[in-house]
Order: sequence, then C-alpha cells, then structure tokens
Amino acid sequence: MSPVPPILVLAGARETAGTLQALAGHRVCVLWADESTPVPVEAEVVQNAPDDVRAILDVTHAFDTQTRHRWVKPGLPYARVARALWKPEPGDQWTTVSSIEQAVAALPSGTRVFAATGQGSGPILAKHDGPVFLRQLSTHDLPAPPNCTYVFGAGPFDVEGEVEVLRELSIDVVIARNVGGPDSYPKLAAARALGLPVVLLRPPPLPDGPVLMSPEDVRRWVKGL
Repeated sequence: MSPVPPILVLAGARETAGTLQALAGHRVCVLWADESTPVPVEAEVVQNAPDDVRAILDVTHAFDTQTRHRWVKPGLPYARVARALWKPEPGDQWTTVSSIEQAVAALPSGTRVFAATGQGSGPILAKHDGPVFLRQLSTHDLPAPPNCTYVFGAGPFDVEGEVEVLRELSIDVVIARNVGGPDSYPKLAAARALGLPVVLLRPPPLPDGPVLMSPEDVRRWVKGL
C-alpha cells in the first residue's frame, strides 16, 4: 500500500513548534518561510512542495501573503493556524486600515512616526512628510529609505521599555500590524500609556478554509482530512 501523502506546513510563526507537536503521528513536511533564519523544529524540511501533498496548513506570519500566494493551491484542503487579534481597550486611540498606503494617508502632516510594519514598508512610509522611525528586529547595514531611520531592537519587549523608546524619539503616532498575541503588544500598551494614537493594519484576507486557534483545533482538523 502506498504511503499517505504528507501535509505541507507553511511555517514561520511562533506557533510552528506547537502545531507540529499536534501533528505527531502524521506525515508532515515543513516549508520554512523565513529563509534567513534556521529552522527551530525537528521535522522534514523541504524547499519545494511535494507533488503529492494532501493538505496545506498555514503557520506563517499573519502578513506573509507572498508565501501563501506561492504555495496555496486551489483544490487542496487549507487551514490557517492563527492567534486572536488585538482589540482596543479603554484609552486606546486606534485607526484601523487595510494597507500601508492607507496608514500613511491617515497620518497627520509632519508627525513623528514609530512604525513596526516590516522593512518592506519603508518606501511607502518614506512618502510621509515627517520623520519615520522603522523598527528592525535584526541588525543589518542596508540603507534606510529617505525620511526613515531604522530602530534596531529584538524582543522580548515590555511596556516600560517601549514607553522609553517612544519618549526618546518624541513619537507622535505609532503604526503597527495587528498580528495578535503577547510578543508585539507592548508597543500598543505603551502608546496607550502615553496617550498616543495608533494606526493599525488589519491582516490581509486568507484563502478559504478554517482558522485554527489551538493545537486541539489542529488535531480535530487533521482527523477530518
């Protein structure tokens, strides 16, 4: 009897390890979305999707549309492992938008902006008519776009440290992507503490398929394949 085709896991988010544990006993291959970092899991890692994949489980970054566009195929079962998105609390001043272009358009003229929207957003952020400080989680020597300054720093972040950063840079507005979870949330709590407005990007639309919020959801989904 021929082996059961594998499940292709599009990996990269911090939920990857827990997801693979939930898939124990099933044939899995992992395509690691971030080629610049080592794969922190014990699994069969592939560079290309096998021809006989039976389903795709998406555990990439919430805004990684490039990986989804490349590897999600019509006709294959698809599911997304996600975390609960952030919701505003009393004192928050959030404006929610759908793109980095809309985020820049929402900025008051001349404001000093702290952005945590990824290096690729730099050329669009550079169109703002005030200084932009763009967070980078790893150090590099790449030149910043005009009007932008890179702010290097790796987590874990805490509210006190984020308050200090925003104060030192005399920030007027924060731009962030709504990725959910606790790791990136302190900058939003810091903005609330300082009374700063936030422009928050909502995640891009997903392919059709269930959204799994826990390892138990993953186990139920794979049983139904």
